[in-house]
Amino acid sequence: MKISNVSIIENPKIQDISGIRDNLEKIIQQMGAKVIPCSMDTDILISLGGDGTVLKGFKMLPSFDIPLLGLNFGKFGFLTIDCKDMKKVMQNVFSGSFRISPRMYLEGNIIAPRNEMKFAGRALNEMILFRKDIRMVEFELTLGSTVFYFRADGMIISTPTGSTAHAFSAGGPIVFPESRSIIVVAFAPFTATWRNCIYEGRRLTLKPSRDCDIIIDGQERIDLQKQQLLEIKPGQESFKLMVPENWDFWNTLKEKFSWGKGLI
Repeated sequence: MKISNVSIIENPKIQDISGIRDNLEKIIQQMGAKVIPCSMDTDILISLGGDGTVLKGFKMLPSFDIPLLGLNFGKFGFLTIDCKDMKKVMQNVFSGSFRISPRMYLEGNIIAPRNEMKFAGRALNEMILFRKDIRMVEFELTLGSTVFYFRADGMIISTPTGSTAHAFSAGGPIVFPESRSIIVVAFAPFTATWRNCIYEGRRLTLKPSRDCDIIIDGQERIDLQKQQLLEIKPGQESFKLMVPENWDFWNTLKEKFSWGKGLI
C-alpha cells in the first residue's frame, strides 16, 4: 500500500501531546508523505492515545477502506501498539511491515411500534442497554427464531474486538478479534440459569420492559423507550486495524493480564 496522505487524531489529555504530534508529523514528512485532515484522500489514519482514541477514529472514518493505526499513549491498549521508537514504527509502516487485521463492527436500529426505523449508530466494541432507574428490566431477546425472556440490570452486545472490554468485565468470553460473531452478555441477571453466549446469526433484537439507555462504545448515549425494539446486526464491511506482521493476539492477552507462569 502506497502512503501519500496521512491523517492524525489525538487525545488532548495526553501529556505533551502537541509535541508528540509535531514529532510524528516531521517523521511522516521525512517519509515523503503529507499530513492532511481526515477525508476520502486519507491513506491511513493514525491515532495517538489509547483504545478510546481508536474508537473515536473509527467513528470519524469517511470510508472503511482507510486503515487505522493506533499508537499507544494511554493505559491498557488492546487496539493500539507500543511506540517507544516512533520513527522505527513509521519506517515499518511505510515499508509494508504491517498488516491489516479485519474487525467486525455492529450496526443498531431502533424500531418503533409502527415499524418506523431509526439508525442508532455503529459500535466497534459494544452496544450496552442499561436501566434508567433502580429496578431491573425484563428483556425480550430474539436470537434467530428463538425468543428468550429474563430480567437483568442491562445487556451487553459485543463484537469479538470488544470481548476484552466491558463484556469481559461482566463475565463474558474472550473471542479472537478477527472472528465474525456477536457476544451476548447480561448484567446481573436475576435468574441463575442464564449463560452468556456467542451468537453467529445475522441479526438479533432486544425489547426492554422499561426505558433504557443505549451506550455505544462508551462515547454515545441514546434513549430506548420501553417496548421499542433494538435491532443489532454485523456491519457489511470490515474495519481495518493495522497491526505488526508478528502480532499475536493471545500473547498480547497474556501480557496485558499478566497471565504468565505462576501468576494464575
